[in-house]
Amino acid sequence: MLGDRSWDAPAKKLSRLGICGGMLHGQSKRRATGPMPRAPSFIDGDRIRKARTLRSIEPIYERLAVGLSAIPELRYIKLFPQRLSASSTLSTDGKNNPVVKVGAEGVVAVELLIDADTKLVQFYALTSTKRGCGRKTVAAVINAVPESWVVTVAFDWSGGFWQRMAQDYPRLQVC
Repeated sequence: MLGDRSWDAPAKKLSRLGICGGMLHGQSKRRATGPMPRAPSFIDGDRIRKARTLRSIEPIYERLAVGLSAIPELRYIKLFPQRLSASSTLSTDGKNNPVVKVGAEGVVAVELLIDADTKLVQFYALTSTKRGCGRKTVAAVINAVPESWVVTVAFDWSGGFWQRMAQDYPRLQVC
């Protein structure tokens, strides 16, 4: 009989019991969610990576990551929820995060706090033992951030660096 689905009865019974998800040998479960989401093309997994906790990537992340990747000294860039870190060295704690420690010897690094809702990018930390890299980093961030966004420095412990950058880049607000 065409309407007879007696062959499916064992699968339904197993499904009701919570065993096997209703599948018998030879049957396959169709994926309802579609294909696995891919990482955006600018995330190469080598130089630019993202944290597993970052679910959706705002366009500002791509602009900043691509802009900072133009600086050869910043070899490692990682995107986190509401922040971006870039550095010349990686941590050795097994997490392989960019090292952003102000005053560290031989490190060129920047950490940015990003608030997409209020359109704010804040320099949280910037360190450079190589002359000129700080200026290149500030220029890359300012050029990557859209005009409608605010770029700010909340704490200035530099002894004049950020004041000079604010003169050169009027969009930069030093609090």
